[in-house]
Amino acid sequence: MKKIIAASLCALLGVAFGYFAAPIASMSYIQSREPDMFGAFMLAMVDSSIACNCENQPASESIKTVTDDLATLQRWRNQNPNSVQLKQEIGLAEVHLARLDAELAQQDQADENIKRAQAELAALGWENVSAAHLIALTKQLDSEYQTPNQPSKTAPPQKLAIAH
Repeated sequence: MKKIIAASLCALLGVAFGYFAAPIASMSYIQSREPDMFGAFMLAMVDSSIACNCENQPASESIKTVTDDLATLQRWRNQNPNSVQLKQEIGLAEVHLARLDAELAQQDQADENIKRAQAELAALGWENVSAAHLIALTKQLDSEYQTPNQPSKTAPPQKLAIAH
């Protein structure tokens, strides 16, 4: 009877340890052996937070979320300066910040963010980097990531006064 209890306890502890250790070990393995795949996974997580997790937050909280995501993207870009995808995501995150700043009536900051976004995306060869186009694009991306039962914001659209 003692052997059965000891074997069951060892099996249970082994399963519990494996349950918690396997994800950590697999992430470490993938990060070291397949950094591009790991980076893509992490980028997808950040991208989904930029695109949709801010929808039900007040603008002041959303700014913090997008700013943190932008800092993460910039840190990754420093590690991989030739990544076109990271540069694009940084540009789009800057547009999101500009929209949030405009919503909070912080026009100077919004103008600064949209100019950084325009410079980032123009350097990638984007032909239309007008503020209106970039704002419409990010709104379209946001609507595509919105879940069906997630209410959309019905605030009137904010206009950015950008000098061209």
